[in-house]
Amino acid sequence: MKPLVILHGWSDNSESFKSLATILQQQLQRPAMIINLADYLTLDDAVTYDDVVAAMMNAWQFNKLPLSPRSVDAVVHSTGGLVIRDWLSRNFIPELAPIENLVMLAPANFGSPLAHKGNAFFGRVLNGFTGDKIFQVGENLLKGLELASPYTWQLAMKDSFSSYLFYNKQNILCTILVGNTGYTGISAAANENGSDGTVRLATANLNCAWLSADFSIDPHKPTYKLTTSNNTIAFGIMDKENHRTIAGKEEGFQNPNTLKNILKGLTLNRDQFDEWCQTLAVDNVALQAKQQNYDYKHGFQNTVFSVYDQFNQRVEDYFIEFYANEEPVAGWFAGLFHQDIIETTHAYTDDNSYRSIYVDCTKLYQNLISNLPAMNISLTAYPVLQQEQYVGYRTFTDNDIGDIRLTQEQIKEVFVANRTLLVSIKLRREQASQLFTFTSLPNEK
Repeated sequence: MKPLVILHGWSDNSESFKSLATILQQQLQRPAMIINLADYLTLDDAVTYDDVVAAMMNAWQFNKLPLSPRSVDAVVHSTGGLVIRDWLSRNFIPELAPIENLVMLAPANFGSPLAHKGNAFFGRVLNGFTGDKIFQVGENLLKGLELASPYTWQLAMKDSFSSYLFYNKQNILCTILVGNTGYTGISAAANENGSDGTVRLATANLNCAWLSADFSIDPHKPTYKLTTSNNTIAFGIMDKENHRTIAGKEEGFQNPNTLKNILKGLTLNRDQFDEWCQTLAVDNVALQAKQQNYDYKHGFQNTVFSVYDQFNQRVEDYFIEFYANEEPVAGWFAGLFHQDIIETTHAYTDDNSYRSIYVDCTKLYQNLISNLPAMNISLTAYPVLQQEQYVGYRTFTDNDIGDIRLTQEQIKEVFVANRTLLVSIKLRREQASQLFTFTSLPNEK
């Protein structure tokens, strides 16, 4: 009989998943083992994802869990989603992965808006002060969990946009379930529109896309390409669940369909997978339609930018611009997008070239009107190459740089609710002629 593994997330431990394990054992009549990477380990500031992934392999082998293809099913919660993805991509090719059915509950696949909060916030609001490590919150793991982190970007490049695609009907049958309701009481301080209190619906979903733009060859005529991940993942929004209740913790499941969907995700076969994905997608659309007048439950896109130059140097000081060129909507649309459609922005703390722009797709589509033929995306970067600067980027005016122009149909492809879009932008760094010169010696007579 296939074992079932349950993997906890950051600041958690195996004890809080015993209730879920018991329910699954009873419902499935299967053994369940909770992989516990040592209680409080995730709150140790010295621990890295390298350590956790290595510890997971050690725990797996110590408990004699099988490593043969499709020999184990798994349920992971929160940061456990990143850990198991990293573990799989480091140690296996998709065809030989030991996981068959994988259910991710509120995974932080593209981070959490809480990860850059201070120690006091975690201690009071999210109970980060646990045991004897009251002054530690797992600094290295939180850096990976921060919005727009290079870690989550690079992990997505490995398992979503390379030739090694783990999550599809041929390999791992992955179901992601995430709630759309925030916390109550003091923990409500953590709530953010479009989230379950800890992760965004958009950052939980692993059905992502990548827009790569190149301004380095001809800045006036940039080339760009939109690539959608070839992974196929069943993604379901569970109404009334928050980050804790979706795993049956505390007061238990708040939506009767949550447990049913967990069980379905753990027992479905390959012939059922396409229909399962479609069923959840239809349910999501119907749920969002009911709640479009409630800002908290709008559909948002986590839009992550990474800007660099032709030397592969990071560009940390830039401003992304969203606008329309055509009158009479030009001024109106730019103001609307930057003031109302962009919900929040966040620059990754250790490298500001990575940034998350949180786009309210519900408001965007409510304001897409027939006389808006297209929208444009461009940027201004510093240092600006001008008379007083010897090096920099020509991005200051329309005469310096062009833009990515999206028709209305392309807007709908680029901005998708409850999804992460990775946007890489390559700029051309230029040097003034006086930066390096040669001087000829006068001929001697």
